[in-house]
Amino acid sequence: MTHVDTTRRTLPRTRSNFATRTARDESERLHRRSFVQQSPPSVEDEETPLLSHSRLRQPYDDNFRHGAQETQAKQGLVTKCFSAILPSSHLASNNRHKRHSSTATSKPRPGAFPRPVGGTDKLGTFAGVFVPVTLNVLSILMFLRFGFLLGQAGLVGMMGMLVAAYTINLLTTLSISAVATNGTVRGGGAYYLISRSLGPEFGGSIGIVYYLGSVFNTSLNAVGLIDCLIENFGSKGGNMGEWLPQSYWWQFLWATVILVVCTLICLAGSGLFARCSNGLLLVLLVATISIPLSAAFKPPFSDPKEDIVFTGLSMRTFTQNLLPHFTRGAAGSVGHHRESFQDLFGILFPATGGILAGASMSGDLKHPSKAIPKGTLYGLGLTFILYTLVIFAMAASIARETFYKNTNVIQLTNISGVVVLAGEMATSLFSVLMGVIGSAKLLQALSRDHLVPGLSVFGQGTKKSDEVGFLHCA
Repeated sequence: MTHVDTTRRTLPRTRSNFATRTARDESERLHRRSFVQQSPPSVEDEETPLLSHSRLRQPYDDNFRHGAQETQAKQGLVTKCFSAILPSSHLASNNRHKRHSSTATSKPRPGAFPRPVGGTDKLGTFAGVFVPVTLNVLSILMFLRFGFLLGQAGLVGMMGMLVAAYTINLLTTLSISAVATNGTVRGGGAYYLISRSLGPEFGGSIGIVYYLGSVFNTSLNAVGLIDCLIENFGSKGGNMGEWLPQSYWWQFLWATVILVVCTLICLAGSGLFARCSNGLLLVLLVATISIPLSAAFKPPFSDPKEDIVFTGLSMRTFTQNLLPHFTRGAAGSVGHHRESFQDLFGILFPATGGILAGASMSGDLKHPSKAIPKGTLYGLGLTFILYTLVIFAMAASIARETFYKNTNVIQLTNISGVVVLAGEMATSLFSVLMGVIGSAKLLQALSRDHLVPGLSVFGQGTKKSDEVGFLHCA
């Protein structure tokens, strides 16, 4: 009879949680900073690599002056605290990297693991989260498709779809806020939160697809901006003028110029990006507010050539636009079948998206764990109020037949068509800017996690604001 040894037991392997991963990121961030020191570290830093960070050293700076015994006691206490979070092999690796940094005299090659990481020039809740979310949610679909949606679904149906869309966005925002407040948040936006919560396997695959989608969406927004200009200034029938050359290759050239200009603005840093965003937000808010103001103050008129019937604020018009009335072949329709709520919701929901714009700026925020939830929620609240005002104003001032025959009703019935055009250009231009800087930050985060070979060079960042760029890699 064989003897079975039952005394030997193995502990189940567990996955590291969000706090462990973010603590590991904090330690690696200290490694990278150690390689850009201008002077060799002191003996005190050499013996206590974990205490070299300002946030850990500050509570003990006064005690370091009183003697080595008290200092060593506190070092042991901090080391025990870190050993409960980080594995011992990682702490040993931290010590080896720190000792190597004190003796290294040559600068590391571009893209190597030790690289500069900035953190002094950061954005607040308003400029870093609230403005991007508001600009990204107030999309160009409001100017081009709200008339079509209101004509098909009516006021009741459109408000119902709007509430449903914002409910989905609110639940998503609450999920993002729960993850963001659960640990340290670094650059990478939604990819960072996903990868530190579900692990690098899921986060890496989602991050790569998300990056490619951001890049293609950026080019799509650039083309949309050019289409808006062609609609008003194209040489083949522009509404405001006919001076802009119009052909396939001319439009390709204008879109390329837009991308280059936006890239140069983003390369200048997140500070210039925030200032440009503030100006674009002001223009977009003025264009949005002008819609209910036009309904209230512009006199009624009718234009048979453009199929426009503008009645001003009228209870009769409001009653006619109250309930749904689906048709087929209306202006703005993409198919030949009769419209349905499913088709209309597919058009409306992208107009309420963009809540990840603030989270994409996580690496440039002073306090991302606080700024992301507050800024996103405030942005959702403001955009919902503005959308509601626009929908009610259109329903009470524009005849229903106009919605069936013309998709550009907002610009044609506004006090100033130039203001609406400026708003369309502002939201499209910001979408291009956000796509450029957001995808760059995402690629930087992917490179720093070493998930795909050959991308390490894109993880380089500046010491001031951690911007992506090759000029700082040399």
